[in-house]
Amino acid sequence: MAPVHEPERDPLAVAGIRFVHDGDPGIELPERLTAQWGGSQVRDLPLTIHHSVGDTSPVGLRPLIEAPIALGDYYLDERQQIAVRSRVSETPGFRPQLLRTASAGYAYSITYADASDSPLLQWGWPRTVLMLALPLRGRGVVVHATGFVLSDGTGVLCPAVSGGGKSTLARMLQDPSLSGVTLLSDDRIAVTDESSSLWIWGTPWHSSAGASHAGDGPLRAVVFVGKGEDPQLSIISPSAALRRLLRTVGLPFWDAAATDFTLGIMDRMVSGLPCFEFTYSPRAGVGARFLDTLQEA
Repeated sequence: MAPVHEPERDPLAVAGIRFVHDGDPGIELPERLTAQWGGSQVRDLPLTIHHSVGDTSPVGLRPLIEAPIALGDYYLDERQQIAVRSRVSETPGFRPQLLRTASAGYAYSITYADASDSPLLQWGWPRTVLMLALPLRGRGVVVHATGFVLSDGTGVLCPAVSGGGKSTLARMLQDPSLSGVTLLSDDRIAVTDESSSLWIWGTPWHSSAGASHAGDGPLRAVVFVGKGEDPQLSIISPSAALRRLLRTVGLPFWDAAATDFTLGIMDRMVSGLPCFEFTYSPRAGVGARFLDTLQEA
């Protein structure tokens, strides 16, 4: 029997898209997204990020959202394209950085006050760029979620807001006694439209469980997690699933076409796939119970 070859993976690719970095002299450019990230297959045009030194103030930009957002302050430029300015962090001497759109969905720039600032936020900026680019390309969305692939290659998405139990569930699924489950991330999962089929992708961006795997597979179920006593898996309606999903996906509301696409792919997720709620309290054996019940359902 001929050996089965794994598809070639690019260490700078996520969800089928390769990140390409270029920049001014003296700026440190990333060679990998994270040390442990193995990369994904490449299925789409690259995402280019240009790094430069210059003015990082939001001069000439119009505030887009008044409420504070964890990723930074959002603006629109004179072309009605998105810009994001990082806030002052707890790092001593940190200076804000400015992300701007060069070509929506395909090319962005990051400006630093000084070249020495370039290593800061390089873990987070690609996450923001991918979140913006996928819907603007009409390719997919990034979901605040835990996700995993079962032994048959099918994927399960578990969306939740911060503190909703994503990492807790991921830690239970990391139990060494379990087999047949590959965790993709416990914080950010990409969902794309691949030849009219929804596809789930791991990302380099993890939370406290440290789950980050460059796997992928067809999405077959959506499971929301909640607190309870005895582990229980219940079917929920598409309308209830959509209300909960809306809290975990950023809508690109400044772009009508991208917003329509995002709402459309979310509708396909809740209308075309089985949706469940899994309530539990974290204790020994819950991970195995969850997998067994889910596969039966």
